[in-house]
Amino acid sequence: MRDLIEKRMMKYRVELWVYERPTPSESIEKLHQERVQRMVTLNSPLSWKNAEMPLAPIRKKGDLSAYYSVKYPDTSLKHHGSYNIRDARYIYDDKVSDDKFAFEIKKLGEEEYQKVSGYWVPELIDAVRGYRAVSYFECHSSKYTDLHESERRNLIEKFNADPDGHNCIFTLEVAQFWDGELCQRALGYGRNEVIKRLTGKVPLVQPLMDGVYVVFNDNPDLTFEEFCAYNDRLKPVLGL
Repeated sequence: MRDLIEKRMMKYRVELWVYERPTPSESIEKLHQERVQRMVTLNSPLSWKNAEMPLAPIRKKGDLSAYYSVKYPDTSLKHHGSYNIRDARYIYDDKVSDDKFAFEIKKLGEEEYQKVSGYWVPELIDAVRGYRAVSYFECHSSKYTDLHESERRNLIEKFNADPDGHNCIFTLEVAQFWDGELCQRALGYGRNEVIKRLTGKVPLVQPLMDGVYVVFNDNPDLTFEEFCAYNDRLKPVLGL
């Protein structure tokens, strides 16, 4: 019975995606090597120090991205990534062109879940690097997108917006990072103003690199209704 109770308590997971804008002149091999060097220095279990790491991925003929994955000794940890083709013809000012790095952390207790959001994730973002990072919670994000599809479509058609991409913040996920450029393009102000507006209203808001990291909600049992409620409450605070 005790083992069953403990197993039920370790039911939470964190799904983090980090996105980066590609530049045609960049070398994927050099970028990957630098990323590996930063990842092995992490103090959290997400470090690549003891993981099976691939060499820089090579794009297959006909593919627009080069893919790789990392195998951790702990099977509750997963990571895979992709580098977009370094060709100006296929790089747009749109999230469709982004490099993408996904991490999944499973079998977490409530306190561990909050520790991951508060400590592991910002450290991880700093190592991976990117202009935007998102911690998705269950299917809440896709359900929120469906619920507000007409509003998103209006932003795209009338304002040339890239919702939750290069120039538009639409959904406030449970935890997010925005770099300085995204803050300016999507909000019209910098990270210090973000921190000023959100301090005391969210579990955590702090500077990270040239941008800001925010934990909008750290409840591992968050319902979709609660997800919508904090979006409705905090988006006006940010001017969204």
